[in-house]
Amino acid sequence: MSRKLMIQTCICLLLITGIAFMKNSQLDIIQTSADAVLNRMSVSYTKEDIKYVADKAIDVFNELTGKPIYGEPIDKIYEGDETPVYAVAGGRITAVGENEEIGRYIRITHGDSSESLYGNLNDIKVTTPENVKKGQIIGTYSEAIGREFYYSFKEF
Repeated sequence: MSRKLMIQTCICLLLITGIAFMKNSQLDIIQTSADAVLNRMSVSYTKEDIKYVADKAIDVFNELTGKPIYGEPIDKIYEGDETPVYAVAGGRITAVGENEEIGRYIRITHGDSSESLYGNLNDIKVTTPENVKKGQIIGTYSEAIGREFYYSFKEF
């Protein structure tokens, strides 16, 4: 992990902690200052920006503690005819194709450490050699194709 990202994450966590203490302060001027900071943040940043930073902070924390930083490839509860298939981690699409064993498939290489394979897809929304982010929709799965969703993950 880069030193710059680590420093930025620590600064963000310190700011959040400071604002939380300010909001719970017994002094009106400090509470007013915290409200001003929060109001400014709500004007400058969208919910998506804040969620993105929070997700990155969780990834950094998980990397520091050794917990897995991978997501889920598919929603556990299918709604509608198709369900989206997500990249479990950021990486590069190294193969898109079709074969008899796993139908339409996508292979993503996650740096030098791992690779994920998604098969029996209904629709593929990426191409080679495209880069993807963790949680990005890469395709769709439908039970109507008559085969189970295929997923495998290998660490090198």
